[in-house]
Amino acid sequence: GQGVPFHAMLPQRSPLNVLLMLVDDLRPEILGSPALTPHIDRLAKSSTVFDRAYCQQAICGPSRNSFLSGRRPQRTQSWNFLNHFREVGPNWVSLPQWFKQHNYTALATGKTYHPNLPPRWDQPLSWSADRPYVFAENGYPPCDRKDSLQNSMVCPSAHPDSWYADHSDASATIADLEYALRAKKRFFLVYGAHRPHLPWNVPQRFWEIYPPTESVSVAEHEAGPRGMPPIAFTYEVDGQPTLRSFGAAVPVPYPDASTAPPANVSRSLRKGYYAAVSWTDHQVGRLLDALDEHAVAGETVVALAGDHGWALGEHNIWGKHSNFEVAARVPLILRTPGGAGRRQPGLVELVDLYPTLAALAGLPPPPDVDGADLSGLVLGGGGAGKEAAFSEYPRCPRRLEAPWDDLTSCTRTRKEDFRAMGYSVRTDGWRLTAWLRWDGARLVGDFSQPPVGVELYAHPAGEADSDFDATENVNVADLHPAVVRRLMGLAEAHWGKGPGEPVEGQEPRGREQGGVAGVEQGKAADASMARVESDAELLRMQFEEWW
Repeated sequence: GQGVPFHAMLPQRSPLNVLLMLVDDLRPEILGSPALTPHIDRLAKSSTVFDRAYCQQAICGPSRNSFLSGRRPQRTQSWNFLNHFREVGPNWVSLPQWFKQHNYTALATGKTYHPNLPPRWDQPLSWSADRPYVFAENGYPPCDRKDSLQNSMVCPSAHPDSWYADHSDASATIADLEYALRAKKRFFLVYGAHRPHLPWNVPQRFWEIYPPTESVSVAEHEAGPRGMPPIAFTYEVDGQPTLRSFGAAVPVPYPDASTAPPANVSRSLRKGYYAAVSWTDHQVGRLLDALDEHAVAGETVVALAGDHGWALGEHNIWGKHSNFEVAARVPLILRTPGGAGRRQPGLVELVDLYPTLAALAGLPPPPDVDGADLSGLVLGGGGAGKEAAFSEYPRCPRRLEAPWDDLTSCTRTRKEDFRAMGYSVRTDGWRLTAWLRWDGARLVGDFSQPPVGVELYAHPAGEADSDFDATENVNVADLHPAVVRRLMGLAEAHWGKGPGEPVEGQEPRGREQGGVAGVEQGKAADASMARVESDAELLRMQFEEWW
């Protein structure tokens, strides 16, 4: 019942080129998003679109360390902006390095790894020395207008395209392509787009392609999920306590609906995000056109992926840094030469990208990686995705019972000093997130102690629910104790052994399997789960008293 490797389905042939486009903070709404993305839509129509792909942690550095190394965070021990995978795996072979070792020229521009994680973009290990790594200026330009938009997160600008790093980096990727073709080398090219990461500073015309701001919808559920443990919420936006848009400055909301931003602020923020997505879509179009103009699209695997999602007011959250569906789910599009457009609803993970691209290009499978080869799903060879996808996120408040003082989301906290870790298990019909006390000596959540909080959310089975406003609004953990026990068993089996250990690769299933596996593991978790109700109720009472 495993996915069929690409090289086993085709006759012997030359390896294929690869163009990988990484987009920061991109929500996974493909073909139907409020954002106008004609070029991503064009790519999707001739590709396999994974409707339920998940990152392993919803923050830039750790997510990229995970999928570019092929290892999960518990192996990379990269959970924030302090650590990177080379500290624990100096001899690991990264995704670009695997292609480089197989006689590809591996070149990159923009945000591939998070800056300095690893240092110098992991040169010289990950990238060829043929051409320099390009990280252009103005990747995160603040709004430099002198009117009411000064310092605004939303910034329609008069700057020309060439002023922005995303444009310059895309131009450099096109130059890398032309170099590889002149040198007659197989290429592995990576383009990393900054937008729609904040600030949403983009050329004015991308703001103007949208209807008036007054017509932009806002989230229907501007409140934390009912019954949510307070530690599940993120009380900041990229480390900032304030939302700024068009002269307005309002505090980042808390779970209570009364703290939601005014509707006009929410609408302008949403429109600013959509404009930033359209700006990056324009760069995607330039790269796709370059493949066509140089007649190499038929020899190139094209991939587009986000590093994590982004909430636009759903659950009253603006940003990522959580384990909710809107933060953990990512866009993932894979196109092979001659491939047909298809939607793949099965559960997959970003950590699968490394072995999948290797297989699609015709390379042997990389050793010692945690991800699964999805090439059989890409080629329509059957399979139903994984049984479960796993994500995690740490928390660092001074007091676990008052998590709203954590305005950094652990980004600068030593990993030994985390206070809690949220382990999230997404199966076909459920998401369970267990917030465990952190064992700083073993660098793992403590399954032997009562959880700080437990969340369980129901999802439609067998399909992707892309209306992030419609789900995960009520924590039903108290109503489904048997499901909680089973999924806690999966969580403990996955994370309980501690860091540094290889995680057994979970291949796509050949057919749907009834129910959720892990009943036996669930029995092992009964002892800890017996203490959940009292702790969760205490925290709920404390939170309600605070408000």
